[in-house]
Amino acid sequence: MITQLEIKNFKGFSEYKIDDIGQVNLLVGTNNCGKTSVLEAIYLLKSRDTSVLYSFIPEKDEFIQNEERMHRDVEGDLCQLFHGFNLTPKLDLAIVAADQSIEGLSFFINETEKVKSSFLKFTPYSAGQYQLDVEWLWDQNRYCRGKCPISREGGLIYNYMRKSFDSKSKMVACDINIKLVPSLSLNKEEIIFLLDKILLTSDEDLMLEAVRIVEQDIVRVASVGKGGIIVKSRKWEKRIPVDSFGDGIRRLLGIVLSLIGAKNGTLLIDEIDTGLHHTVMSKMWKLVCATAKKLNVQVFATTHSRDCWETLADNAIEDEFADMSIRIHRIDKDMKQAETFTNKEINLAFNRELEVR
Repeated sequence: MITQLEIKNFKGFSEYKIDDIGQVNLLVGTNNCGKTSVLEAIYLLKSRDTSVLYSFIPEKDEFIQNEERMHRDVEGDLCQLFHGFNLTPKLDLAIVAADQSIEGLSFFINETEKVKSSFLKFTPYSAGQYQLDVEWLWDQNRYCRGKCPISREGGLIYNYMRKSFDSKSKMVACDINIKLVPSLSLNKEEIIFLLDKILLTSDEDLMLEAVRIVEQDIVRVASVGKGGIIVKSRKWEKRIPVDSFGDGIRRLLGIVLSLIGAKNGTLLIDEIDTGLHHTVMSKMWKLVCATAKKLNVQVFATTHSRDCWETLADNAIEDEFADMSIRIHRIDKDMKQAETFTNKEINLAFNRELEVR
């Protein structure tokens, strides 16, 4: 598990450090302070998969298109990944994490080597003078590399990038378990995929325990192929769509399924309290902490909510989690380092009505 994180030249961060990272970590701070960017940095680092790059940038609609070839190619706006939104030669972006060893990810902007004919096939009139070099390093001597020309508009051609990076990246990614739950929760297809993997297994009980936090009469949750997700409840004879229960059920379902899917890995949750009433947050945190402990998952979540961190404070001093490191990190991209609160400090702040956000 990550115990320390350092970020350089990534999005809003020039240089930033988070120390004393625990097993369950809640990132707090003002709007646009960099909380989500920390999750994105961890996701890029832990994925060890260059294919993440072409799906990563457009997730937030950070893309540009050349009108002349809009029908052919879409470019990722590479500037959006770098601090200052500026691409210059020798510019480097680094994300480094420490646990029992050092794990790192580096992006370098270098002069373009000879442009391959395969790149010209995708974009014959836009080969720029720079290229993106990517390198992952872990376990001190294991690494994978990739490189891709950057177009004149400062973009990465997704179709080319998917084919150009070292195939080793896909081989080494297979032993990494990392899940990301966005602020809008998982979509129907993602939930169905995770749900189908646990049905009629012992993990199904964990999932049912989670959704019963909001609706205790639920007996069973299942998928019906492309038709969606259905629920059997004691209240009604007929099975009904999960969306009939509101956003809270879908949110909890996505979180617990992702927790189970991240066994022995890492779970990232943006705006964990989205769609949840404050009266269920304490139970939600107990579920997250207990499941993370049982399945050996490291959790990073973000919030703007006072109720969210205060209910985490209640769980941080429970005997059940006495031997579990639970942390709150106050993020501020204009500073050099996050302010971290331990289990006892979180509870002390709550009892003294101090504001940690």
